[in-house]
Amino acid sequence: MSAPAAVDLPALDLPAGLFGFPDAHRFALVEWGEPGLGLFLLRCLDTEGLEFLVAAPHALFPDYAPEIPDADADRLGLTDPSDALLLVIVTLPDRVEDATANLLAPVVVNARTRRAEQIVLDTGSHSMRAPLTRS
Repeated sequence: MSAPAAVDLPALDLPAGLFGFPDAHRFALVEWGEPGLGLFLLRCLDTEGLEFLVAAPHALFPDYAPEIPDADADRLGLTDPSDALLLVIVTLPDRVEDATANLLAPVVVNARTRRAEQIVLDTGSHSMRAPLTRS
């Protein structure tokens, strides 16, 4: 699936907020780290200092291709798969080697409308704490 680069999206609207942050609705994507690495800060425009590290999962998890339930795709107005941009929230603990990504609940963005939602996938095959480093 081909999706537009996240840096092309000036601001995202998450009407339901993120899990644990229901009052945070507007976010900006800011490239983080080396250009082209696929890491971004999802910076809240409603709450100062609230931001999350997110990643475009294809670079870190090449086999990650979740199926977005039809009801969620409809709610986001996704009629064309190429409009869907997936982001996974990354947790960076004290040791970078212990970093994980939430593959169970990606942030799905309609790149055309910039409407987004964090969606819990129905399948049990995705981890909420998938290690970024492979042993």
